Amino acid sequence: MYVVAGLIALAVICLRKSIMLSIGIVKESARCIHAMPTILMFPVVQSVALIVFLVVWLIYAVYLASLGDIMVKTVADSGVEGVDVQYRTFEYDEDTQQYAWFLLFCLYWTFYFIEAVGSMVVARAVASWYFVRDKSTIGTTTVLHSMRQVITYHLGTCAFGSLIIAIVSLIRAILAYIQKQVEEKTDDNKFVKAVGCMLQCCFWCLEQCIRFLNKHAYIQTAIFSTSFCVSARNGFFLVARNAGRIGAVSAVSEVVIIFGKIFITATTGVISYYLIEANLGDDLDSVLVPVIFIMIMAYFVASLFFSIFSMAVDTILECFVADEEMFNGDNCYAEHDLKEWIDSNG
Repeated sequence: MYVVAGLIALAVICLRKSIMLSIGIVKESARCIHAMPTILMFPVVQSVALIVFLVVWLIYAVYLASLGDIMVKTVADSGVEGVDVQYRTFEYDEDTQQYAWFLLFCLYWTFYFIEAVGSMVVARAVASWYFVRDKSTIGTTTVLHSMRQVITYHLGTCAFGSLIIAIVSLIRAILAYIQKQVEEKTDDNKFVKAVGCMLQCCFWCLEQCIRFLNKHAYIQTAIFSTSFCVSARNGFFLVARNAGRIGAVSAVSEVVIIFGKIFITATTGVISYYLIEANLGDDLDSVLVPVIFIMIMAYFVASLFFSIFSMAVDTILECFVADEEMFNGDNCYAEHDLKEWIDSNG
């Protein structure tokens, strides 16, 4: 543990400039969100869109599930001598199974598409805030203008990026289905389980890498209005050139987000405890159960809204790098701590 602590201390010393830069980027992200508070409502818009889609999707799923033929199966050895157990199950033909896979693919693609549109709108709004001299002109209209630009010009980028992740997710689902079928036929073969888990792990890692590249591709598109492939390439090389900065920013922003979630969850729990105790304390056997449920809900809500802050941090970082590379400290758009960092390290 002493060796690990020493290595961490050396890493902090070597990355002290990047850590100071990441603190400045987190501050600028907070100023950006403060200038556009309506941007925090965008997760609500995404949730409504997802709920509307799920209602339609569930209707199709229920009708598709009803296409199966009801089969009666009998278990001769039920554990009781002379007693057979019968149960009913659905049997589906090959065409129906293919329809089910297609419906699952539609679910993946639409879910990731809605997520991508939200990320693009946030990135576009944050980039608009960064690359403007007079920050007082930024507000609700900036968010609405960003939504209009994304819907008008960048839906293809969102659709293409979400399509790649949807394909990988569908492959993972197919592998899980095949793994389950093989395990049932091979009588708990440990080698088959190991191979299936290995493939799932590889595709999970691939999915996370694609998510990471897609996120930076969306930010590059929001800043420069380039196509998805060009944005993904530029985002990849930007990450390669600024690995230390991105690592430091990710660490600092993650700490801020974790403490933010803890603060919101704890504050909500304390307030709900006193409110329930004051109004319903005599009618409940235990106040802790509803309080714990409320705290769980508060944590998920906080995670939903902090995703906006995380996207803002990444966008501010890429805007700062582009600002630094294009203007090289002369007439740049950076302000406050970021401007001081450029002046002291230019």
